[in-house]
Amino acid sequence: MAHVLCYLFVLVLNVGWLLLGDHIHLTRQMAIPLITVAVAGLGVWLRTASMAPGEGRRYRQRAMWALLLYYLAILSVLLFFGGLFHIDRGWGGTVNLKPLHTIRSYLIYYERTGSWVSIANLLGNVVITIPLGMLLPMMFPRLRRFWLTLPLCALFAVGVEYIQWRTATGAADVDDSILNFAGAFLGYLAVRTVQILCRRR
Repeated sequence: MAHVLCYLFVLVLNVGWLLLGDHIHLTRQMAIPLITVAVAGLGVWLRTASMAPGEGRRYRQRAMWALLLYYLAILSVLLFFGGLFHIDRGWGGTVNLKPLHTIRSYLIYYERTGSWVSIANLLGNVVITIPLGMLLPMMFPRLRRFWLTLPLCALFAVGVEYIQWRTATGAADVDDSILNFAGAFLGYLAVRTVQILCRRR
């Protein structure tokens, strides 16, 4: 019963997020996905604690698929619809193909103004793809090989910018692809490090 309450809390939280997104402070909005994953994870743990090992493993696999779909839904909103986070983005299908131009501009802006908005923009592009790099090797054993996962992450990062350009739902920027790939790589590296250490022990 406790796990059902966790899932209901997650459902109510996200419905409230969708309905009241314009009236929720940015910091709280960014915390909602983290709270969702934590509470849903607690629910999965409570549910599988009394299950047989095989049955619990299958339940956790289904939970991972639900987490992947949830992540992709949030990512789609952020990348193609401006997001519930009120992220400033350029519209109209503009393109920047000069590597490191945008990153350098943000860093110069930070040096001159001391505003953390530019740094948050850069880090945001890294953070949003960390879960992708983590979920792929966790869910798909074949993707634990870096020569399969890293090209796939690079294709994803480039594909997102291409879609933004073709659909005019954002400003396509090669630097966004670089930062997105870096985030996916960091997520992959973290998971593989833990997996290798656990296997050796």
